[in-house]
Amino acid sequence: MVRLYPSSSKDQSELTRKSLLDLLEVCRGGWPALQTGESTNPKVVAAGYLDALFEVSMPHAGKSPVLSRRIATSLARNVATSATMGTMRSDIAALGDVAPADATISSYLEEFRRNYFIEELPGWDAPIRSRSRLRTKPKRYLCDTSLVASLLGVDPSHLLKDGQLLGLLIESLCIHDLFVYVSALPESYGSSLRYYADADGLEVDAIIELADGRWAAVEIKTGESKVEKAAANLMRLAAKVAANPAARNPKPSFMAVLLGKGTMARRRGSDGVYVIPIDTLGA
Repeated sequence: MVRLYPSSSKDQSELTRKSLLDLLEVCRGGWPALQTGESTNPKVVAAGYLDALFEVSMPHAGKSPVLSRRIATSLARNVATSATMGTMRSDIAALGDVAPADATISSYLEEFRRNYFIEELPGWDAPIRSRSRLRTKPKRYLCDTSLVASLLGVDPSHLLKDGQLLGLLIESLCIHDLFVYVSALPESYGSSLRYYADADGLEVDAIIELADGRWAAVEIKTGESKVEKAAANLMRLAAKVAANPAARNPKPSFMAVLLGKGTMARRRGSDGVYVIPIDTLGA
């Protein structure tokens, strides 16, 4: 089966009037109707998709429209994280509803997956010495950033005041595009895109692993001011893998920092890490 995706495409101190238009694109999403000019209102398009999912597709599978929306809102609130069942139950209970059982939530998540509403990013079983210290519970993303904005009722003006949510939406956008590009690689497989996290607190947003064991690491940041820290994280991960003499491919094919907003694509001379603004990626 071929997976189809919506079309692809700050640090707060770096935001300008032009950047505000870029933020609008995060809330706008990549829906075909917006790209072709059939619709000029992104809120209507996102809301229409959600209504069709909650009022038609989910009831067709025997699911409650109300609980479907409640769980989806919790997923939006916890986008780009490995939210536990307990977290989702608490979110639902906070709205005054009876918290559903874990099995019930799991069945709704499965139906969301079947409808391509959510995408799960598994943790990478990295070739390091202490694999028991790895965190592999999947992170969840919605299929389009506009759906997160719609479910949470936010717009670009809100994002200017909420740097954390802005960063998560930028990460979601970049992960979406990486899913698209990685799926087109002939050497990729079903779980070629992953993330890395360990008990030492080291996290890397995206790992690309091909069937022959080659791998690459990508950090995602909103703007240029975060590049140094992101590159340092990548170098730490490379050192951990290289320290394992049994690693099949001890060195990454490349490492990169993917930016929601950047000045230009380049390769750093100090460590060889690529810096790539998301809008410079293309087919």
